[in-house]
Amino acid sequence: MRMTVAGPLRPNAPAPLCGLFLAVLSLVGVQTAAAQAPGENVDLLCEAAPDELTPARYLRALSLDLTGELPSAAHTAAVDAAGDVPEDVLDDLLATPGFLERTVRHHDALLWNSVRNLNLLSVAFSLGQTANGPFFRRVTAPTYRGTTVACLDEPATFDAAGRPVTRLVDGARREGWVFVAPYWNPETPIKVCAFDAQDGLVSSLGTECGTPRGAQDVECGCGPDLRFCGVEQTRLAVVDAIAESQRRVIAAVIGEGQPYTDLFTTRRAFVNGPLVHFWRYHARLPNNYVFEPLLLDPATLPDLPFTARDTWVEIELAAGGAGILTQPAFLIRFQTNRARPNRFYDAFLCQPFQPPPGGLPPASSECSREPDLQQRCGCKYCHALLEPSGAHWGRYSEQGAAFLSPERFPPTRQDCVSCALTGQSCSDECRRFYVMSALTDEERPSLGMLKAYQFRREDHVRNVETGPRLLALGAVADNRLPRCVARRTAEWLLGRPVEGLTAAEEVWLDELTTRFVTAGYRYDLLVRDVVTSPVYRRAR
Repeated sequence: MRMTVAGPLRPNAPAPLCGLFLAVLSLVGVQTAAAQAPGENVDLLCEAAPDELTPARYLRALSLDLTGELPSAAHTAAVDAAGDVPEDVLDDLLATPGFLERTVRHHDALLWNSVRNLNLLSVAFSLGQTANGPFFRRVTAPTYRGTTVACLDEPATFDAAGRPVTRLVDGARREGWVFVAPYWNPETPIKVCAFDAQDGLVSSLGTECGTPRGAQDVECGCGPDLRFCGVEQTRLAVVDAIAESQRRVIAAVIGEGQPYTDLFTTRRAFVNGPLVHFWRYHARLPNNYVFEPLLLDPATLPDLPFTARDTWVEIELAAGGAGILTQPAFLIRFQTNRARPNRFYDAFLCQPFQPPPGGLPPASSECSREPDLQQRCGCKYCHALLEPSGAHWGRYSEQGAAFLSPERFPPTRQDCVSCALTGQSCSDECRRFYVMSALTDEERPSLGMLKAYQFRREDHVRNVETGPRLLALGAVADNRLPRCVARRTAEWLLGRPVEGLTAAEEVWLDELTTRFVTAGYRYDLLVRDVVTSPVYRRAR
C-alpha cells in the first residue's frame, strides 16, 4: 500500500510544521486563517492534495507496481520531455521480466502456492544418519538387522555371492558401509550401509525393488546411485520444483499473450531434473500421499539428471488436465475435493463460502444426523454448492495428485462392491478411492461406488467426468470469473480492497470486465486498462 503525500506547501509554511501549527492554534482558541476574513493569512493555508498523480509520481507508481523497481533514467527523461507517461514507456514496463514475475507472484498469493512443509518422499526409503555415521534407512532397518540400528562404522565385506557379511553386535546382525555417489550430488560420494546401498532392481524372489514391496525384501536396497531413496535436500528440491512448475504454467500463458482462460484448460506442465527423478522413481513408492496412477506417462519424460535443477522442459499432463486447477502443486496444496473448489471460488469467483447466520444447529438435532451434507441442516447452505462443485475433482485423488481414469476406475467396481459387502480383504484401490463402509441405511447403496459419485444428483454426474475445466468455463460463460479477475487485479494494483468502491467506480469495474472479455481475455491488456484509469491515477 502506497502512502499518499500531501501537495506542496507555501514557502512560508514549512511542510513538517503546517498541519501541526494549525492544530495548535485551534487547541488554544486562536482563530485560524480559514475563520478570518477572506484574504487574511492566506499563506498559512495548506494546499489540497492534487486529484491526480503528477507525471513523475505516476511513473514511479507504475514502475514499482509493474516491475518492482524504481523508474529508469531513460523512462524518467521520456516523461520529463513529454509531460506525461508516454505509451511506449508503459509498453516497456509491461514487456519486462519484472512484470511477468510480479504477475506470477500475484497468482501465488491467490493460489497459496507453497508446499514446502510436505514430505512427498517415502518414509521407508528415506535415508538418515546416526551422529556422523553412515547413511541408512531407519524404517527398514529391522528388516535387515533385526532392530532399528545402523550398520557398523567400518568398510563392508562381502561373501562369494556378493552379499554383505554381518556379525552379531549388541543383539543385531550388522554389516559395514560402502561408498556411493548419490544421484543428488554425484561428485561427493557418501558412506551408506551396505544393505541399503544394494543396487539391484529385482531380487531373487522377483520383487521389484523400486516398489512398496521392495521395502520388505532383504535383497532390495536404494538401487543404482541410491535412486529410490532420498534425504532432506532432495525433498526440498522436489517440493520447490512442484511449486515452480505451476508458476511456469502461469508465466507461459500470460507471457505468451494467450487468453487468461487457458489457465483453466491447458494441459501444459514443466519438469526439471528433481521432478523427472521424482515422477520416475519416487511417486509410486509408499507414502502418505497418493500419486499412483500418475498424472503423466513416465516414458514421455525428458532425460534429465537430478542435478539439472535449472533446466526446465515442457510436457503434457493426462487427458483430464485443467490447467492450474489440476497442477500437482494445486492438488497437494488443497488435498480434499472440498478445499479445492473452496479456493477456486474465493480466488477466481470472489465468492467465499460463509456459514449461515446464527451458526449450525446443535449436533443433537435430528437433521444433524443426515449423512448427505447437501441436505443436513446448517451444512446445506454451503454444501449444496460445494459438493457438486467438488465433484469436478472426482477423478483426482484426495491427499495426493493421482489421476483416476474412467477405464481403470469406473463409477462402480464389482470387486469393491463384493469386498465391501462380505468384509473380505479389499485392494488398496478399493480402500482409497471407493466407498467401503456405510454407517446408515442411506449410505448402503453407495457401497463399491467411486467416492465422487456418492450422494450425487443425476444432473451433477457429468461434473465428475468433465473435470474442473467445466466448472471454470461455466464461470466464464456467466461472467463471474472475468469480473472477479478484473476485481482481484484492481485490488492488487490499487493496493486496497475494492469493496468500498463508489458508484462510479463500480461502473468502472463493469467496464474493466467488458473490455477484458472483448480483448480476448488478455491479462496484460487488463493490467494496462487498470493502470491507465483515473481511479489508479488518483492520489492514494
